[in-house]
Amino acid sequence: MPTFAIVIPSLNQSRFLPWALKSLRYQSQPFNLAVMDGGSTDGFHEVVGDFSDMIAFLCSGPDSGQAGAIREGMKKVQGDVVCWLNADDYYFPGTLSRVAALFERDPGLDVVYGDAIHVTPEGFFLSYFPAIQEFDARDLTRSCFICQPACFVRRGAYEEVDGVDPSLHYTMDWDLWCRLSRNGAKFRYFPGPLAAVRYYPGTKTWDSGWRRYREIWRIERRYGRRPLPSSWPGFYRFDLSLKRYPSPYEKLSLRVLDRLRMFKRAVGGQGALKKEGPLLFGFRPWDTLVEGVGTIHMPWYGRRDWKTIHFQVDPGDADYRLILQDIHACTLKACGGRLSVEVPGLDGPLRKISIVCSGRARWRLLGLSCDLDS
Repeated sequence: MPTFAIVIPSLNQSRFLPWALKSLRYQSQPFNLAVMDGGSTDGFHEVVGDFSDMIAFLCSGPDSGQAGAIREGMKKVQGDVVCWLNADDYYFPGTLSRVAALFERDPGLDVVYGDAIHVTPEGFFLSYFPAIQEFDARDLTRSCFICQPACFVRRGAYEEVDGVDPSLHYTMDWDLWCRLSRNGAKFRYFPGPLAAVRYYPGTKTWDSGWRRYREIWRIERRYGRRPLPSSWPGFYRFDLSLKRYPSPYEKLSLRVLDRLRMFKRAVGGQGALKKEGPLLFGFRPWDTLVEGVGTIHMPWYGRRDWKTIHFQVDPGDADYRLILQDIHACTLKACGGRLSVEVPGLDGPLRKISIVCSGRARWRLLGLSCDLDS
């Protein structure tokens, strides 16, 4: 079975870093880990001290940026498959063994990528990564449908394209996928959740503004040979959809983009829906809509365990059937768009919640949060 070279770049992310490192405790596949810190001042050394037994290379000090740190870290640790995990993201239990099995079965396979979930800063489910699709080289030049923490590359293919471009700050992952594709790398999509990505104010994606959009345009020009950035509206809509407190201008922009999307659906019919992607465990991509049973997969690496789960749902006065861990089931009536259920003691970090609205083929999950044990 292949081994993994994993790089974790970090800068003042010590409140999140334990989750990334703890998620590696729940991997059975051999790996070598490089932690590349840009000179944190928030207790970084105390955090990594608790995980020193599994860190093969540690560097802390000023660097040339995230991409440069990733590139340097890849050189410092050995492994047949390379990947990087941002300090505020984390893996599902068993992710590396699932990926390793695919690489072992197909020696000609160069890239494996899978599903990911977006979570709040506290680690609660927001959505599945919606852009995911089966691999298409042309589509890749206009949409980054591969979620970076859920992507793994054979080292030989990575080195053939000279690795991560250190001049990029926001799109180094998408640029790497495009260069791998152009070089003839073989990609495979694994239809299962592999990683969790935190989404909150303060992340580079959230706060980058037009600098990120300029890099997106650069990729479309270089690899898609398009003079205008056709992907901008989709990226902008996605950014707006995950903001908790959008400005009035952002709310208006999101409504306009949603109307355009609805018009596209009306004109394109089932073809337009198919192009938006299949259901993700019952959830409609790019939407809060659930069709039938919605199943939430999420890891939990917090020190405090769940006590009560709260759901925001629509319709807000219907009956809902909930199943936790495929064992604990109950039927609840929503009150004012809210459902709350006590959580029994759970073993292990993996959480699975299935929800269906009685008598409704379609309904919406608008939010999820938990009260934690003291």
